Amino acid sequence: MLKNLLTVYLICMLCVSALAQPAPKREFRGAWIATYSNIDWPNRTQTPTQQRAALLTILDHHKATGLTALFIQVRSQCDAMYASAIEPWSADLTGTQGKVPDPYWDPMQFAIEECHKRGIEFHAWLNPYRAAGNSNSIPSFAATHVTKTHPEWLLSQGTLRILDPGKAAVRDYVTSIITDIVHRYDVDGIHFDDYFYPSPPGAGVSPFNDSASFADDPRGFTVRADWRRDNVNLLIARIYDSIKTIKPWVKFGVSPSGIYRNSTNPAIGSATSGLEHYTSLYADTRKWIQQGWLDYLCPQVYWYIGQPGANYSVIVPWWNNNAYGRHIYIGLAGYKVNDPAQGTNWANPSMIPNEVRLNRSLSNIYGESVYNTNSLRSNSKLGFRDSLRLYFYNKPALLPNMPWRDSIAPDKPSGLTAVKYGNDSVVLKWNKAVTSDELNKAWQFVIYRSTNPDIDTSLAENILYITANDTTGYTDKSLTANTNYYYAVTTTDRFHNESTASNTVSNLPPVIECPHDTLLVLNTSCTVVIPDFSQAIVMQASSPVTITQFPAAGSIINGQQETLITLTATDAGGNADTCSFLVKTVDHAAPVINTPVLTVANGGSIILSTDSATCSFTAGNQLDITATDNCDDSLLYAYTLTFNGIISGPVTSNTLSGIIFPKGSTIVSWTVSDHAGNTASYSYTVVVNDTESPLITNVSVTPTQLWPPNHKLREVTINYTATDNCGAVTSSLAVTSNEPVTGNHEPDWIIVDEHHVKLRAERLRFNKDRIYTIALTATDSAGNTSSQSTTITVPCFPNEENGLLTVKAFPNPSPNQFIIMTLSTSPKSLRLAVTDNAGKLVEARHGLPSTGLFFLGGNYLPGIYYLEVKQGNNKETLKLIKLKR
Repeated sequence: MLKNLLTVYLICMLCVSALAQPAPKREFRGAWIATYSNIDWPNRTQTPTQQRAALLTILDHHKATGLTALFIQVRSQCDAMYASAIEPWSADLTGTQGKVPDPYWDPMQFAIEECHKRGIEFHAWLNPYRAAGNSNSIPSFAATHVTKTHPEWLLSQGTLRILDPGKAAVRDYVTSIITDIVHRYDVDGIHFDDYFYPSPPGAGVSPFNDSASFADDPRGFTVRADWRRDNVNLLIARIYDSIKTIKPWVKFGVSPSGIYRNSTNPAIGSATSGLEHYTSLYADTRKWIQQGWLDYLCPQVYWYIGQPGANYSVIVPWWNNNAYGRHIYIGLAGYKVNDPAQGTNWANPSMIPNEVRLNRSLSNIYGESVYNTNSLRSNSKLGFRDSLRLYFYNKPALLPNMPWRDSIAPDKPSGLTAVKYGNDSVVLKWNKAVTSDELNKAWQFVIYRSTNPDIDTSLAENILYITANDTTGYTDKSLTANTNYYYAVTTTDRFHNESTASNTVSNLPPVIECPHDTLLVLNTSCTVVIPDFSQAIVMQASSPVTITQFPAAGSIINGQQETLITLTATDAGGNADTCSFLVKTVDHAAPVINTPVLTVANGGSIILSTDSATCSFTAGNQLDITATDNCDDSLLYAYTLTFNGIISGPVTSNTLSGIIFPKGSTIVSWTVSDHAGNTASYSYTVVVNDTESPLITNVSVTPTQLWPPNHKLREVTINYTATDNCGAVTSSLAVTSNEPVTGNHEPDWIIVDEHHVKLRAERLRFNKDRIYTIALTATDSAGNTSSQSTTITVPCFPNEENGLLTVKAFPNPSPNQFIIMTLSTSPKSLRLAVTDNAGKLVEARHGLPSTGLFFLGGNYLPGIYYLEVKQGNNKETLKLIKLKR
């Protein structure tokens, strides 16, 4: 009673805990398709076409249930549901053993292809030893069947015939069957069921007799039971090694009966009392996984939870604790559900679901397989298939990986894209890595979907779909309106090692971000070509997009302006995003300055002369510059003038016309600016030189004649005015004569200063005038000179108009009056004036004869007086000294 209460409590706890159980990301979800005696398939009375159609219906049904692996029976009693050169065609296919299907087809090849199309693993299920389930059928067997070719290999128990596991030849034979399949077919696994040595016979049936085999090859064993287990061990280990050698990715597992050994000691067995395969079938399955001869065990725990002697809730935890690092899958008795012959416990619709919940609660139980296919397709099984389909298997799951066989993950997919079509679907595409390594090839792809952009690929709830094969595309049609989804894809290999995730994409339309407002520099034509900005955008897109630009790349913008550029990204589904930014065209080109009319290089000099009568140059337009600009027709001109280090300006003007440049060097610095602020500079030096000679005017001499030629030096005044446009003038005199210097009275002339000379009043010949030429030279500060000359004559005969005037006074000094004697060659009257030493006029007379004597000074006080006698332009001055009486 207490035991039953504990069982009920465990069931209740499982039901409650299941509500919180997360769906496993990896789980083996399998079923058996039994072909022996046409239990599940095929119908031997059907045509090949009908048989294929029936199998497709079964596979579709299993796919819809959520199954990921199938054990399909291809050898039930040393016959073949495939093309074999070793064993005959199965009568379960054609009705007659050895008969080739007509029309021909290969059921195993067909089943492999169709399973793989659906993402279901195909495990070839073989019974290793059973040769005839009923010896009464042997007469109808093919002549090539082993019962007829090697009857010596058979063990008999009732009507059952099996191959003797104790014979080496049998081990060779069974191994050849397996290696043939592995070589020729793309199977995912080799699967043995629970038929090894026969179960203990029933009443009245003699047990099999293998004494001869034991005697022939005991291999040191004395206990026949141990020898029998070793016979099976040898086959299991050999099969495993052979498979790994041929195709390392093909798995090998066994589905024994559910109880290993009965024992209250868990180190020996489970607390059960049912048939144990260790002693009854001589299958030491625990050793097989301890030794690593299998990849998985799938014990057929075909009992209900709480069943006396074979309690599911006792057996499964025992297997969980004896997994030894290998996978344990549990065989479920779907065929017993709601079968009246199985009792009321199997009438509980929650039995199978509760057993699945228990499996999932144990860390070393990696899944389950249902026996048989008919139970999953039956309407009388209380809907346990719906529990699997709608609750337990409603989310895809990866098959468990087997790191002892291969732990290297394949390369991840690349280039994942997503295109949303309306609100109905999202089309995903990606690229698979290419490799020649069979173990690393992409076998399937796992598609993850989440509303969180940081997709957690460790959660089964994020698995959207697992592809059937290495296809590189999927269409998600399970969309919730107005929901943003994010997708990632991983690769799995044949051992279901999973790669890291691809890039993440979403069902969101493309999102683009334009570059910031951009400056484009105008060219020399004041235009710019709009570039292609499609590469400058920042884009989030889950699929390739088409970028359009308006205005289009290559369009022309004229002048400085702002232009709105609009970029649009559109994916294959017509989803689009647009962004805009401004392009501002700017002029960075400085104006180009042309040389002035008086061409001069930048930095050079222009040499000019002062204007007439001025010490400067007044500019016209000959010093002006002109400029051109790529964008501007109205340039701004300015200049500065630098003279003697003093800068004037800037002056805003485009002409120097009217500007007076003083003598010397003036630096002209131009700046030309366009309205964009670009400037160009140009400078030159205007050098104004004084090239104008001084001006000599009003030249005259006093006297013009020297008379009488008395050999005396006479003072001559040269009157003239020397001026220059630029100021100061240096003057000089030079004297020449038309007669040679005699040497009798040297010198003939003395230059006193720039206005006075002394000339000797003499001539060499009586009949020829001596002519003195006085050259006047004026020199300005620039070294310009001008010259004029005048002459003074020592005549042979005085000029009557302006004759020679001689005045004498005697006695002189005198205490009385002075006698003044005048002698002139001119008849003009004389004028005289007497001034005292202070310059005060003492006496003046006019109209005196040109030649004669006259008296003066009789009444003068003692002192010094000056007598000046003038006749026309001639003038004579005498100093008079009046003495005391």
